[in-house]
Amino acid sequence: MTHTTAPRTIRLLHLEDNASDVRYVVDLLADEGLHCAITPVARRATFEAALRTQAFDVIICDYALPDLDGLGAVRLVRALAPDTPVIIVSGSIDSLSAVQCLREGATDLLLKERLERLPSAVSRALEERERRVRLREVEERYQQLADQSPTGFWFVAADTMRVEYVSRAVEALWGESAAVLTRDAGAFLACVHDEDRPRIAASWERWVRGEIPSFDEELRVRSTGDFTRWLHHSGARLADAAGRITQLCCITQDITARKEMEARMQHAQRLEAVGRLAGGIAHDFNTLLTVITGTAELALARMKPDEQLRADLSDIRTAGERGAGLVAQLIAFSRQQIMHLRVIDPAELMSNLERMLLRLIGAHIRFELRLPIERVFIRVDPGQLEQVLINLVVNARDAMPGGGVLSVSLEAVQPDADEADKFGGPTASCVQITVRDSGAGIPFEVQRRVFEPFFTTKLAEGGTGLGLSTVHGIVEQSGGSIRMQSTVGVGTTFRILLPRVAAESTFDTPVQERAVPAPRVGASTVLVVDDDQALRQLVERTLTSAGYRVLVAENGAVALRLMQDFGGELDLLLTDIVMPEMSGHQLADQSRVLFPKLRVLYMSGYTEDEVSRQSLLDDIDAFVPKPFTVASLTSGVARALGRED
Repeated sequence: MTHTTAPRTIRLLHLEDNASDVRYVVDLLADEGLHCAITPVARRATFEAALRTQAFDVIICDYALPDLDGLGAVRLVRALAPDTPVIIVSGSIDSLSAVQCLREGATDLLLKERLERLPSAVSRALEERERRVRLREVEERYQQLADQSPTGFWFVAADTMRVEYVSRAVEALWGESAAVLTRDAGAFLACVHDEDRPRIAASWERWVRGEIPSFDEELRVRSTGDFTRWLHHSGARLADAAGRITQLCCITQDITARKEMEARMQHAQRLEAVGRLAGGIAHDFNTLLTVITGTAELALARMKPDEQLRADLSDIRTAGERGAGLVAQLIAFSRQQIMHLRVIDPAELMSNLERMLLRLIGAHIRFELRLPIERVFIRVDPGQLEQVLINLVVNARDAMPGGGVLSVSLEAVQPDADEADKFGGPTASCVQITVRDSGAGIPFEVQRRVFEPFFTTKLAEGGTGLGLSTVHGIVEQSGGSIRMQSTVGVGTTFRILLPRVAAESTFDTPVQERAVPAPRVGASTVLVVDDDQALRQLVERTLTSAGYRVLVAENGAVALRLMQDFGGELDLLLTDIVMPEMSGHQLADQSRVLFPKLRVLYMSGYTEDEVSRQSLLDDIDAFVPKPFTVASLTSGVARALGRED
């Protein structure tokens, strides 16, 4: 069986006052296989009513009617049914009128004595209508795409520099209405940040003149408050079929998030570089401070109470101790300090600290402590977490000299998208500590520098500039992150995010207090290894005074040779961790080959090696941090020698 497709029925509106002409047109089209559903009208009113109430595929109009000519009919169709083709039929028409009809939008024009061309004219008109409909659909889709796209684009006439079109996103990105932006291309420049405008204007002019091949710039737009929007702005030249540049197409993308991420990365890299420098300097200073304070202590121990130089030596020792405090903050910032991690309930720590915080802030500030009902646990160094809270609270107090509200809160949260990777994914469980004040706030230009060491807005006597840098270092070394939000005149909020852990953790290793045994005078031999001569001499004098037999070596190689030549029993190796050629751990491993029962006590200003750090955490008695005092050194040696294997 052969299937045939039913012929399409053409919806035809025929404006004609001669009924015989209407019948002739219907028969003529039918003879050519064009089946029409015809709507005949003879007056303007019925013609206009049909256009308003019905849809037609093609319209045929007699040019000369009593109340409407062909030109008026074309105009009505273009106003009410712009996609519908119009064919003008006339017994006689002058050339000027014919040209006017075609200019106004008539699809074709036929003389009545040549109506045999009508079927082909209708077919062409229908094809033209389909093309117009498809084009209109494409335009509508592109318009929807333009309206919904977050990327903004606009077109400028190349000859007049008149802005011909701006997409909806352009208004949001540039912060100006389309009415203003379409005045001229210069309206866009007025939206550019004052600092970027000269550069963008020069680049635009050079591109328009053809001096540079492309326009590709990053810029800031004017904004209010602390927010700055960054845009990537690029352009392309559009040519006609003859190769003439007719339009300039410009595309704008919001790159604010990318710029903020780049700024955070650069800031983190800068802090990392400063931290490495601070850590290295701190290590050297710890050695110097150990010599200064230790020598002063030894000298004071030999002096009589009434000697004149005793006060001067006390001042030297006190200054050394103050210097040691500053160095400790540098090491905390560089995230290279030794931390004694324990699993704790931060709510208990914060409750115990509340009374001290109240004394710190004064009665003119209202203090609010908000703790959750559910217990949460984190793995931190409790002393370091206390220092973080105290530093933040003191900063908040200083921001409210006239009084205000200071709140400290604790809650279980999940990390946001920016920090999810650091904590193991968006469903990770974290603990958030928030410190919020209602103080003066921090200016936007200062906010990016608050965690930098030695940066402070306080007067010279108001601080060292290490408070927030120390906080940053401790939080980062604890596996967490810290964020700050501040608005001038409103206040500042610090949010600390730390990984949440189970209450029972294998990492919970609190330090057990041990009684310090008395040194076994005359029975213990200690080998001291450090690459700093002054420190070796100080340790040797200190331990000799305490009754130990002391051997010294400036590095690992010398120490091993000394052990090989030593004929007696060696009880303790006291060694620096970071030394040239051979580290303290490497020396200890090789030393135990010669003396299997040898005890080892490490000393250092800091350690970069994570394995070393973990081993020290496993046994706190195996480490004496620099700078150390005479008492802490002798106590550490006695503890190392006195503990059982």
